Amino acid sequence: MSMASSTRADRALVTRRRMVRAAYDLFCDNGYLGTTISAIAKEAGVAVPTIYYTFGTKAVLLSEALGAAIVGFDRWRPPPADPQIDELLPWNHWWEEFESSPTSDAAFDTFFSHGVGILERAAPLVATLHGASGDPEAAEVLRTSEERRLGAYRESVRIIAAKPGGLRPGLTVAKATDILLVLFSAELYQSVRTGRGWSAERTESFLYQLLTTQLLAA
Repeated sequence: MSMASSTRADRALVTRRRMVRAAYDLFCDNGYLGTTISAIAKEAGVAVPTIYYTFGTKAVLLSEALGAAIVGFDRWRPPPADPQIDELLPWNHWWEEFESSPTSDAAFDTFFSHGVGILERAAPLVATLHGASGDPEAAEVLRTSEERRLGAYRESVRIIAAKPGGLRPGLTVAKATDILLVLFSAELYQSVRTGRGWSAERTESFLYQLLTTQLLAA
């Protein structure tokens, strides 16, 4: 790739991230149905056709807003078509550290410390995701996101279980994955942070104690 092509690609990526962040902010504030493409374009400082040319539909923007909330807005890039979970997990900048952790406790700490940051960013989209379920394309975004979360959690638990220390005695990878899916979810996080008005620090401490008790060996 020539320098000029590289510069154009870099500019396009910066613009894409700006549009995705604008969509995220508006979806969180106004919901999916209450957010228009023209509002996103105005917030991002681009023309409406640029939004359509880049993403095609509002549902694609919703999908990318969620993806960016997970990996970080400054790390987001266009996803491959129909990616497998093993392609997506390394997008998390901490994944290599997690995989190389020497013990199950250390691996869980890495997973949790970064995962709780993901929940802090993703939780505000919870109402938007469920409120958009009447739209077939948006409903597919929700279904796909849950499918990928299951895959990511299952693989994370498998890695933790294989390390010295392992899981709590008698706890299988399948059961541990179910526990993680229920307790380490954006829905639960949002209900505590917003519904109960807990601080991020209190919520993090609560979830850490709960999950370590449920998942890890004493």
